[in-house]
Amino acid sequence: MSGTLYIVSTPIGNLEDITFRAVRILKEASLVLAEDTRHSKILLDHFGITAKMESYHDFNKEQATPKYLEYLKNTGDIALVCDAGTPGIADPAFNLVRACKAENIPVRAIPGANALLTALVASGFATDRFRFENFSPKKSAQRKHLLQKLKNDANSTLIFYASPHNLIKFLGEIKEVYGEAKVALMRELTKKFEEHLIGTPTELLEHYKNKTPKGEFVLLIDKVES
Repeated sequence: MSGTLYIVSTPIGNLEDITFRAVRILKEASLVLAEDTRHSKILLDHFGITAKMESYHDFNKEQATPKYLEYLKNTGDIALVCDAGTPGIADPAFNLVRACKAENIPVRAIPGANALLTALVASGFATDRFRFENFSPKKSAQRKHLLQKLKNDANSTLIFYASPHNLIKFLGEIKEVYGEAKVALMRELTKKFEEHLIGTPTELLEHYKNKTPKGEFVLLIDKVES
């Protein structure tokens, strides 16, 4: 029988946000795959996990996927983690999962921390319908085109991962397309300096008028009631 691929959610900041099951699976797996083994080693060391680790990331996924399919078929279980949160959301885990499904190799997800859901449920924005758009495009024209397109789905809360480097421009573009819709900036979730900023684009731009955005952000746009 083939091994099982375990998709293991890990903390997005606070190391207490890991499940007992996740720790057990990481201890029992024959191999742990990580985006950055140096980063994940800190987590594993914290919980006394001595599993063998190898890298699986965007730059080697196509070459490495067949290797790990063979490992699962012939050697044992693999636990796959990303740098933070739930693997498969904005990271290469999807590629290995899809390949395993095509080969009828068992895949099991170990639930846990997830930045987009953590931000959504703490924002006070509508949760009955939401749409995740990953990171926004890098170019301004592409971002505005996307926002205009998404405006047609105004009955969903929109969720983006946002880079501090283009956050100010992105807020200006949201204002241009959505006017003074309510926006939430959820910064450094679960970490020491966690911050929830909720207001109109104008209010948030004023907040950052004399300071530079820093840290990791989840940006949400509240749905427009029809």
